[in-house]
Amino acid sequence: FFFLMIRRPPRSTQSRSSAASDVYKRQVITDEEGHSRDFAFDYSFWSHDGFENDEKGYSYPVSDKYADQQKVFEEVGQEILNNASAGYHCCLFAYGQTGAGKSYSMVGYGANKGIVPITCSEIFNRIRDRTNERMSFEIMYSMLEIYNEKVQDLLIPTSKRPQGGLKIREHKSYGVFVEGLGKHPVECYEDIERLMEEGNTNRTIGSTQMNASSSRAHTIITLEFKQKEFVEKRTTEKLSVINLVDLAGSEKLSKTGASGDRMKEGCMINKSLTVLGIVISSLALLSEGKKKVVVPYRDSALTRILSNALGGNSKTLMICALSPASNNYDETLSTLRYADQAKKIKNNAIVNESEQDKMIRQLKEENERLKSMLSSMGGEGQTLNQTIGVDEKTIEKLREMEEQLKSNALLMEEYDKTFQQKLDEAKKQELEKQKAKEKFDKSQPHITNLNEDPLLTGKAIYTFQKPQTFVGKKSGVPTPDIILGNIGIKPIHAVFTNEEGRRYLEATDEEAAESTFVNGSTLVEKIELKHNDRVIFGTNAVFVFQEPHKISKRRSSIIDDVLEIDWEMAQTELLTHNDKFKKNDEIDIEQQEQLNTKLKEIEEQFKNDLSKQEEMLKQQQEDYEKKIQELEERMQKETEQKEIEMQKKEAQRYFCLLYTSPSPRDS
Repeated sequence: FFFLMIRRPPRSTQSRSSAASDVYKRQVITDEEGHSRDFAFDYSFWSHDGFENDEKGYSYPVSDKYADQQKVFEEVGQEILNNASAGYHCCLFAYGQTGAGKSYSMVGYGANKGIVPITCSEIFNRIRDRTNERMSFEIMYSMLEIYNEKVQDLLIPTSKRPQGGLKIREHKSYGVFVEGLGKHPVECYEDIERLMEEGNTNRTIGSTQMNASSSRAHTIITLEFKQKEFVEKRTTEKLSVINLVDLAGSEKLSKTGASGDRMKEGCMINKSLTVLGIVISSLALLSEGKKKVVVPYRDSALTRILSNALGGNSKTLMICALSPASNNYDETLSTLRYADQAKKIKNNAIVNESEQDKMIRQLKEENERLKSMLSSMGGEGQTLNQTIGVDEKTIEKLREMEEQLKSNALLMEEYDKTFQQKLDEAKKQELEKQKAKEKFDKSQPHITNLNEDPLLTGKAIYTFQKPQTFVGKKSGVPTPDIILGNIGIKPIHAVFTNEEGRRYLEATDEEAAESTFVNGSTLVEKIELKHNDRVIFGTNAVFVFQEPHKISKRRSSIIDDVLEIDWEMAQTELLTHNDKFKKNDEIDIEQQEQLNTKLKEIEEQFKNDLSKQEEMLKQQQEDYEKKIQELEERMQKETEQKEIEMQKKEAQRYFCLLYTSPSPRDS
């Protein structure tokens, strides 16, 4: 079954709404005309105001209605952990429009840690405090994102990722899984924290190369929590798969001003969220006892991966984040309706006891069967192109069978490894990563990214160890050292040069110079970079140049220094120094005003047309009713006339019989 939790985010730049109020476990929203809508859920939290920050930046309550991060975890996160400890699969969704507080609830920010890090930390606290010495625990961690319907492992460097993303497969015993998704063994919370940091870093670099931003991808963190207990010379196992899902923001394209690639991204996000909504509605109908309802899990990557969590063997909770801004009334109402559908779903969760030996045996049997079929069809021991006298349909079937065979082999290899073997491999990989990092000297001058999401600022760092460091697209020849995928980036766009300890930046041609900016100004000629210079390539690849030996003494680290200069500051600077951006902004505002005026005109016209149609329909209805009444009256008169005529004829017939009949005297 589904638990539903509604939450409003901390105070931001959004306008405060006087048209929204909340009661515990209830949400009441009021539109501009004073009409109220009332919704009821399992939990309702207010986190918009009523707090103050301590020295560490943690927001603690100064009013009874404010719910801090710890309170939310105690109400919600503890429930997830209790279910996981009992051996149930668990899932936590965060849904809502962009900026409503999904990531704040899930991940948190700074000292205000969200449900995900607190839950991960609490798992190890419970393991440490266990009283049963016969129990042992194994935890595996994975992290993926879904961007434009492509699935990528966030713990794999962008340079090593498959071009088309990872494939989603389904096995009758194992269920739906992502082929090639790395599962990393962890021994403590610090391991998870390190992997989360690595995933966020790879997501930042990936988003820079793909021209994406953090809110435009779904992120899924999965913890496989296995409990082993030795009882009466026998080992029993319980497995809980915990999915923690941060959905991309749902928003109207008209409000974002999106166009081109941004609009395509928005459409893909809205498509997956729409499919999720259809799946939830379909499952709600099934829970109400409706028959012959088809649930379209396969229509999006998100719903297919989470099919078990949505409508199968899982205890699932959905957080719906609401904006307190009155101008977001429509989005808030849509989110609440979404949640209202979800709470109707009833899942049948069961305790998951291990069947590892059975799974391995079934996989081996299926592999033998597939090998036999391939051999009989001419696909074993040769490439598919070498098969003679086989049509395309058969070749495609052979290809699918070979892919399934490889997938099964990977699953068997994963199952055959012990947790200790996986842990040893993970430690070996971590040592290799550390060695690679040692070669990467951050004490030298470098550039680091600025992101609209503060959590992702300072994750991508590029040093200038070579005399020349090229910037451009992946398709550039030679391949650039810094790969970007933003709009306005040329294959070889710019070059950083190292001359006698000084770093210079130069565009490769005039066209590239027009979309390269230093401190908000267009890069007209070769320029020497100074500490904390802001560099923008294309439309939104924003960096800051750092010389570590020149970090201000009052700052303790490079990251602290970067935080003085944020993405918004760099963008504002760009608008201030460039007339073309001002003009574009003015044009956008003017176009938006014209669009709003046109929309109002269309709306007024629609209302007038609707009013006229209603009047016409009303007149037609009156005319029809009048005609029906006249017809009924006429029919009534005709009926009465017919009855009179029939009575007359009956009387005439009677008199005729009376006068023509012979009397007794005549006889």
